[in-house]
Amino acid sequence: MKKFFLLTLLLSTNVYANTDIANNFTYIGFGYKATNYSSDAMTPYFGDKYNNSESKGLAGLYLDASANITDDVFVEGNADFQTRFSSEINTWSAGLGYVIKRSSTFSVPVSCGVVNYSADRDVRHYSETSGYCKAGIKAQLAKHWMTDLSYRYEAVEEHKNVVGLKNVFQLGSTFGLVAGLEYANRIESEFSYNLGVQFSFI
Repeated sequence: MKKFFLLTLLLSTNVYANTDIANNFTYIGFGYKATNYSSDAMTPYFGDKYNNSESKGLAGLYLDASANITDDVFVEGNADFQTRFSSEINTWSAGLGYVIKRSSTFSVPVSCGVVNYSADRDVRHYSETSGYCKAGIKAQLAKHWMTDLSYRYEAVEEHKNVVGLKNVFQLGSTFGLVAGLEYANRIESEFSYNLGVQFSFI
């Protein structure tokens, strides 16, 4: 009888849990992020005062959040803090977005805002703020799997192009696991991956 009750509870939770989150823009996520900078890729982050002659890896924590203001307007923000021995590159951004098209399993968001990079190495410090614009497609590929493909242009002094792929494996109405990849190019290539959790508020 106890097993039957637990099975019924599990099935009812599965039926009523909303796992279609491609049109949801109210969430908060956090976790681990690591970035590999190819040779010379770190140079612009330090205002050309430091040159990595070989590839370097930095790692740390990230925070990602978004909130609907109205049906089609949302605010977004993210930050990450990555370090390696004496080198550190921190990033934050905040913007305003609009959903051009949406359904229960598909949406096309665009956004623009500001991005800031702050880098430290030994006693050197360099900070840079600029604008960015981003466009993407969010699609529900399976009942518990949403993917978000995006392109982002940052107008920093050495402009930066970023292509991102974020996968959310939704385990219930609010909780999901996140696995993401990111390829960026400024003066040289950068490759990132992140693993974390996300809480959606539908």
